[in-house]
Amino acid sequence: MQIGKYVTSPGVIGAAFGALGTARKTQSMRRDWRRYIVWGVWAAGLALAIASVAMQEQDENAELERKDAKQH
Repeated sequence: MQIGKYVTSPGVIGAAFGALGTARKTQSMRRDWRRYIVWGVWAAGLALAIASVAMQEQDENAELERKDAKQH
């Protein structure tokens, strides 16, 4: 697994920096269950960004295979 492709991905960087906004938002919130929902949504967004980078290479390979199949 190449960590560089995750660190340089704009989607992952944006999702990671979203933690700053989430932290600011949750500081002003009451300490109840809604705070956990906000952090859960942020974590889900980060997970989706990481998953999209992980699947990017497989998607590119599948597209190349489809193009090759059309040519033959």
